[in-house]
Amino acid sequence: MPPILFTNAHIYAPDSAHTWHTAMLVEQERIRWVGHPDDLGPQVQATPHSLEGGYVLPGLTDAHTHFLALALLTQRVNLRGTRSLAEALQRIAEYARTTSAMWIEGHGWNEHEWVEHRLPTRHDLDAILPARPVALSRIDGHLLWCNSLALQMAGITADTPDPEGGQIDRDEHGEPTGILRETARLLVSRIIPEPPLATKVAALEAAQRDALALGLTGVHTIESALALEAYQTLEQENRLRMRILFMPMYDALNALRTTGKHPGSGSARLRLGQLKLFSDGTLGSRTAWLLAPYSDAPDELGLPTYTPDELHALVAEAHRAGWPVAIHAIGDAANRAALDAIEAAPPHNSTLPDRIEHVQLIHPDDVPRFAQLGVIASMQPIHMASDWRLAEQRWGERARFGYAWRTLRAAGAVLAFGSDAPIEPINPWPNLQVAVTRRDLDGNPPEGWYPLERLALADALDGFTHGAAVAAGLPHEGRLSVGAFADFIVLEHNPFTTPPENLATVRPLRTFVGGEEVNT
Repeated sequence: MPPILFTNAHIYAPDSAHTWHTAMLVEQERIRWVGHPDDLGPQVQATPHSLEGGYVLPGLTDAHTHFLALALLTQRVNLRGTRSLAEALQRIAEYARTTSAMWIEGHGWNEHEWVEHRLPTRHDLDAILPARPVALSRIDGHLLWCNSLALQMAGITADTPDPEGGQIDRDEHGEPTGILRETARLLVSRIIPEPPLATKVAALEAAQRDALALGLTGVHTIESALALEAYQTLEQENRLRMRILFMPMYDALNALRTTGKHPGSGSARLRLGQLKLFSDGTLGSRTAWLLAPYSDAPDELGLPTYTPDELHALVAEAHRAGWPVAIHAIGDAANRAALDAIEAAPPHNSTLPDRIEHVQLIHPDDVPRFAQLGVIASMQPIHMASDWRLAEQRWGERARFGYAWRTLRAAGAVLAFGSDAPIEPINPWPNLQVAVTRRDLDGNPPEGWYPLERLALADALDGFTHGAAVAAGLPHEGRLSVGAFADFIVLEHNPFTTPPENLATVRPLRTFVGGEEVNT
C-alpha cells in the first residue's frame, strides 16, 4: 500500500493542552509523521485522504475480555436482564425448543435481580429439562447452575469432595443443589463438548465486526488454549482485522514450554500474552477474598483459590519459565496475596509486565505497590456501575478504596481498562462514561459514588489506549505518534466537549487498523 496522507482532521495528541494536529502520514501500517500539512514539505509523495473534519483518537483496546465466549453467546441462552427465576426458566425452555444441541448452555443470570432473591437449584431445571444436561453461568462467570443430569454426567454426588479453591453447594441432606462455585465449575465444564472449529471462527468474525464498529481495534482475551486455533485460522485466512493479545490459562504452561513459544510471540495481529490464574472469586458470588469479614456476613472472608504459599509457588514457576502472570483478584486479601506472590517471585525477563485483573477492592497500604513492582492494574470501570450498591452492603467503609482508579493512577500505577465481556457488554463508551462520572448508567448516585475517584477523560482514554498497550508489552503503542501502528478512530464531535453523561452514546464514524479502514 502506498503512503497515505490523512488530512482535514483533528488528530488528538495526549498532552496537557489537548493539542489537535491536522494531518498524519501513514506508510506500511505505521505513522511516519503527524502535524500540519504545511510542515510536511512538497517532496513527500502520498495519496491524500480527507477525514472530513472528524476528530481522530487512537484506536481503543479492551484490555480484559473473554472474546470467544462473547462470540459464542449468540448460540446460547442469554439470561441477562431476567427479573425472576420464572422468567429465566421460561427463556431456557424456549431456547431448548429451538436447538438440537445435547447440552443446553447459557449465561447471565443474577439472583440479586430476581424477585425470588434466592439461588436457583437443580430441581428448578429438572422441572423443565430433565433429559438434557444444562449448565448456565452466573453473570460474573464464577457460579455454574446445573441440572441433575449434568451433575450425574460429571460424577458429582453427595460424596464428591469440594475441589481446592471451589465449592459444591449442598442442601440440608448433603446433596448437591446444582450450584458449583469457582473451581468446582470445572467438574462440569470440562465434560461439555467443544464447539466445532468452523463454529468458533464464524462467531469470532461476527464479534470482531461488532467490536470494530464500536471503535475497538484490539482486545486482550483470556481463553482456554483450545481457543487459539480459531484465532490462528482467522489470521491465516486474512480475516483477522483486529489486534489480539491471547492470554492463555495457567494450565497451558507445560504445553507452552514444549512448543518453545514465549510471551509476545506471534505476529502484529495475534500475540501471546500473560498466563492467567486466580486468587479469589467475585463480589456477587461472595467468593471475593477479604482481609476482614464481609460487612453483611461477619463469619465470611470469601474463598481464596489458593493458599498464599501455593500462589507464590505458581507465580515463581511461571516466572522461572519466562512467563509473566495476570492474576484475577477482587478482594483486598486477594490483591495483597497477588502482589506478595509477584514480589517474591524471581524475575521473568519478559517484555510483558505482570498484571492484576480487576483490583476491585484494595487496602490503602497496597496502593503504592503496583508502581513499585511494575504491576499493571487491569480494571473495568463498568463493574462499578453494576456493583456499587452491593459493594457498600458487603464492604462497608472499605468501599472507599473500591474501584480506586484515581488513587492508583496518582500513586503511579498504569491502568489498563476493559469490559470483562461477556460479563459486561464490550462497548467501551459506557465504560468511559462511568470512569469520568462515577455514576451508573441510570445516573446514580447523582453526586457520584466516591467522586474523588473520578478520572479526567484524557486519563480514562489512556486506560483504553496507551495503558492497554503497556499491559501488552508495547509501550510505544496506543498513541498517535511517529512509529506507532496507525490504529485510529474518527468521531463526528470532539469527545472532550461532549457532556460526560452522554459519552455512552458515542459511536465512531470510521475505524482504521494499520491505516486501513476496517468497519465498512
